[in-house]
Amino acid sequence: MNTGVEVAHLHKTDIPGVELFNARLLNHSFDKHFHDSYTIGISHRGEGRFWWKGKIYNTHPGEFHLINPGDVHTGQVGSREGWSFCNLYLSIFFAEKILRQLERDTQGLPTFTHPTISDASLKTAFYYLLQLLGDRRSQLEVDTCILDVFAQLFLRHTKCNFSLTLPKQETRAVTEVRDYLEAHYAENISIDVLSNLVNLSPHYLIRCFHRQVGLPPHRYQRNWQLLQAKQALRTHQPLSKIAMEQGFYDQSHLTRYFKRMFGVTPAQYRKDSFVQDA
Repeated sequence: MNTGVEVAHLHKTDIPGVELFNARLLNHSFDKHFHDSYTIGISHRGEGRFWWKGKIYNTHPGEFHLINPGDVHTGQVGSREGWSFCNLYLSIFFAEKILRQLERDTQGLPTFTHPTISDASLKTAFYYLLQLLGDRRSQLEVDTCILDVFAQLFLRHTKCNFSLTLPKQETRAVTEVRDYLEAHYAENISIDVLSNLVNLSPHYLIRCFHRQVGLPPHRYQRNWQLLQAKQALRTHQPLSKIAMEQGFYDQSHLTRYFKRMFGVTPAQYRKDSFVQDA
């Protein structure tokens, strides 16, 4: 029997209707129970085991476990090394909102077709979403990642009966969104703001914008922020003030993205610029 320390944390995220559960279990087992929300979980290390609809299922590192609202199930450690995993609990209200943003026009909620799945592209997107939930990022980036994750999940792994509309050449809408992002580049914009601006569904708008511009809206906004920061670095304003005024959380946030785009830090760019101007 493993005698180490078990750890479990359940907390609300900044997204209404979404809770996050992180756990490292060694001996614990959950009695039969159900949730009033969707459970989307992924195993990190070790093995988990659970009962669902009369059968026992195992989940291994990198695999998802998916439980519908109201489905009775159990949960327990399935290996001597314990079981580390995380769950996102999605309220029905949140799932309905996502389905509207994914252009679904049929009635009824999606139902997971199997309690355990392996899906490499979904795994990559899901881990990135978990990273965003634990970090300070733009609302637009979080919105985009959420729609990407749940488009993959609902389309491939539920009885949902809908498909995505193929992007068309939405030149007017894309131009209007691009102009808005440039005018409001330092603001923490949501996808709903952009969607309402041009009367297109959020996910469809993201895909049209990406197809025509080459970047999704949140990355276009970040690019524009960096270009404005680059101009501001030719003044004597403190770096911390430039970061805040150009839409970054702090100086380190600006430095990280600036170096990714330009290959040098803001301080290095400023120093070289003033030397050249001397």
